[in-house]
Amino acid sequence: MGGTKVRVATFDPASGWADGPLDERDFPTPREGDVSEGLADIIRTMTGSRKISAVGAGCPGPLDPQRGVVLNPPNLSESWWNLDVPGSLSRHLGVPPGHIAVDNDCNLAALGEWRFGAGRQYPSTLYVTVSTGVGGGLVVDGEIYSGSRGFAAEVGHMKLTDEPFWCGCGRTGCVESAISGPSIVRRARESGWTPKGGSDPTTRDIFEAANSGDRAAYGIIELAAGYFAEALVNFVYAYDPAVIVVGGGVTDQDLFMRLTFDAMNLVPMMPAFRGVPVVKAALGGRSVVAGAFVLAGHIAGMAGEPEYPDPL
Repeated sequence: MGGTKVRVATFDPASGWADGPLDERDFPTPREGDVSEGLADIIRTMTGSRKISAVGAGCPGPLDPQRGVVLNPPNLSESWWNLDVPGSLSRHLGVPPGHIAVDNDCNLAALGEWRFGAGRQYPSTLYVTVSTGVGGGLVVDGEIYSGSRGFAAEVGHMKLTDEPFWCGCGRTGCVESAISGPSIVRRARESGWTPKGGSDPTTRDIFEAANSGDRAAYGIIELAAGYFAEALVNFVYAYDPAVIVVGGGVTDQDLFMRLTFDAMNLVPMMPAFRGVPVVKAALGGRSVVAGAFVLAGHIAGMAGEPEYPDPL
């Protein structure tokens, strides 16, 4: 579940991930009223008359993964806040609540990339997404590291700068406020930059202009990439992962990652901490779905340990 869309994939428990989904679609995220009923309607649209063995779901944090309760994610409408996802979906779908599991979307992306994607060869994987928000998830030896209350690796809300960049969490200067897509757009507006035609800028407009030689747009991207480089070094110091896997619309931009790597080479860092690879997510938009599949598989007994084939 995301702030703008819900991606749903259905799988046959007997065949598992390697055979691919039976169906996979995106839907607008329910935002008002009983959002759990809207989510159940989406699931029913996907499953039809087929029996549901288990549901694995990823949702922006913070949330309580033990109870499956969404707390107060700044990128979801307040209709989602304090929602008991297993309990409410159980009532709407007739699936036992014990067959419905929920975790932070970035935790599941980390799990999916560790199991099937760019983290497959590593004992630990830190996944970082840079998109509408910034989030993180850490998997160590196949297990999500959740912390004492399920809030671990909430990297988007680590303090990064003294600049007064406002963040949805209520603080200023967080990682999310410095490098997310909306923060890049905000910086363009504040500088007076507009795309050709004078319309309100979007992240895509800024990247297209930067790639076309617009120096002002390039500088906006370069500043965000510099902040990301500093953040990545902080993450290495904090978590010492074997690999950092990055995903999300901003990191999909080659220019952003090239400028990030250039900046990382200039960040002072103790030699012992250097050498952690930073790689792009291998599963693209399927990272969270892959982790949700693994989560549901613990319940439904899906086919285990398949090798991930060529991208589906």
